[in-house]
Amino acid sequence: MNSLKRRLGWTAWDLCFGSAVGLLSGAASAGFLWLLERAIQLRQEHLWLLFLLPIFGLISAWLYRRFGKESEGGSAMILDEVVEFRGRVPSRMAPLVLIGTLLTHLGGGSAGREGTAVQMGASLARSLGKLPWAWLRLNHSRQRLLLMAGVSAGFGSLFGTPVAGALFGMEVIARGKLHYEGIIICAAASFVGDGVCRALGARHFHYPASAPEFTWSLGLKVALFALPIALVAGVFSEFSHRLAGWTKARFTDLWMLRPMLGGIAVIALFLVFREDGYLNLGLPFLDRIFVEQSALHPWAFAAKLIITCVTIGFGFKGGEVTPLFVIGALLGAVLAPVFHVPVPFLAAVGFVAIFAAASNTPLASMVMGLELFGAGFAGPMAISCFMAYVLVGHRGIYGASRSQPFKAGHGEA
Repeated sequence: MNSLKRRLGWTAWDLCFGSAVGLLSGAASAGFLWLLERAIQLRQEHLWLLFLLPIFGLISAWLYRRFGKESEGGSAMILDEVVEFRGRVPSRMAPLVLIGTLLTHLGGGSAGREGTAVQMGASLARSLGKLPWAWLRLNHSRQRLLLMAGVSAGFGSLFGTPVAGALFGMEVIARGKLHYEGIIICAAASFVGDGVCRALGARHFHYPASAPEFTWSLGLKVALFALPIALVAGVFSEFSHRLAGWTKARFTDLWMLRPMLGGIAVIALFLVFREDGYLNLGLPFLDRIFVEQSALHPWAFAAKLIITCVTIGFGFKGGEVTPLFVIGALLGAVLAPVFHVPVPFLAAVGFVAIFAAASNTPLASMVMGLELFGAGFAGPMAISCFMAYVLVGHRGIYGASRSQPFKAGHGEA
């Protein structure tokens, strides 16, 4: 009986605090999506803002240098905190990453948005964990659970995929592991966050695609497609990490040169390729693939990869995931005629599979694909996500795999 009471108490705690984190994160994601849409629209209407990207990057770098403290660690630091809680996630991370990301996109930088949502969610969860009331029972183990919930709420509310968000918060912590300790709190946070975000009028992009009837032949084609997906995901991860490490080391003292040179590099690359999809999230490419089904340059995925890696590698904020979606979809669109399958179908598979490989979260990615494109993609998504995940190895966009013991139970740390 006492054991049952404890489990009921833990469940109630998870539901209550998961919902609280979801409420905060969902509202933050809705506000962020509204501001991000306005920033990108403003940049599209005034192309000259692109030439201010070095200045915007300098402002963002100065804000982090002046007020950031440990906020510069970003999503990787949050995941480290879940593994071994030290209380390093500052409340100021949320406004700093929000401002930094908006500045990146106002200047046309090729960055994502999931890093912002995840960091805001975790920062807000950590702020909730700082409340001093003893009855909240916020020991280190539960602080870890709160951070997991923040990751799930940020991801699920941003993309409108609550099931994938719940799984992402449990799966991204350590490669090859799914931490069921957080299943209730992560699910509550993700579903509440998604509901709040939608209720506040946030728009989520969904693209039309249908899957052919699944056959052994189609399964083989999807499995073979996982090879180039894994290769591109690995190149993206290595290139972005190595470039970020080199620029940090090279411009330690002359820190202001890092964003200035990065902004100039992005401008130069855009002037070479001259395609709006290479800037910001890259959503114009998705419209051309799924809606217009118009022709694309066969090297478009490589150009988007280079511009995104340069943006991230020189310290601009935002994340990598949405550009990765675009890169995977572009690769699928290019290779669809080779595999004799419809372009929107293989683009949808590439959209999701490249994220599975780059983030080391095949289960969450597969479920995300089903939430975005429908249950007809279950077989192709499962094959491509898990194959690409295995092939890409240990390296990913969130750093090396985490294999430390995880202690996120409800007991004392």
